[in-house]
Amino acid sequence: MSKLDYVVSYETMLIEAADHPEYLTKITDKNKGVIYSKRPMKVILKESALYHNQSIKGHLEVVKSKYPTMKKIPLMINPTLSIIMIPTSSQNNISCKWLNFIQINKYIKEKRKTRIQFRNGEERIFSISYYIFDKQVSKATKIISMYLSQKVEYKLKSDEEKLMMIKELIEGYSFDG
Repeated sequence: MSKLDYVVSYETMLIEAADHPEYLTKITDKNKGVIYSKRPMKVILKESALYHNQSIKGHLEVVKSKYPTMKKIPLMINPTLSIIMIPTSSQNNISCKWLNFIQINKYIKEKRKTRIQFRNGEERIFSISYYIFDKQVSKATKIISMYLSQKVEYKLKSDEEKLMMIKELIEGYSFDG
């Protein structure tokens, strides 16, 4: 097996600690199903970002410079495809699970927990309050917006074009409550 036994992609749904004597990480992938890795979650995330020419350390520095009070920062793995992984708790917590923002269809409030429905229809209940998870999704949205605005600024020539692009972006999104 190569150094990278798994690279976070658009199809990655969830990364979590494996409850297994030999493997450290359990990955749920939309196409490949459940994959186990001997590599720690943090290493998979870091190496996946590097594979996509992204630095986690650099990403965290940029986000902290724009949002100095932000904690439990979602990690941008691939800005081109907007692959951003949302942590369910502190990254240092062994029970932290990482969800791919792009693969989340909707999330529903449960008693002190949150039911997450993925785009493929699969549902899982997570031990994170709806309010906290909603804040995490909001953080991911802010970060994606930050990356998108950087791309837009390089390519557009006038304020009129910027306004048109923002209007199209907003019209393209539908928000469910």
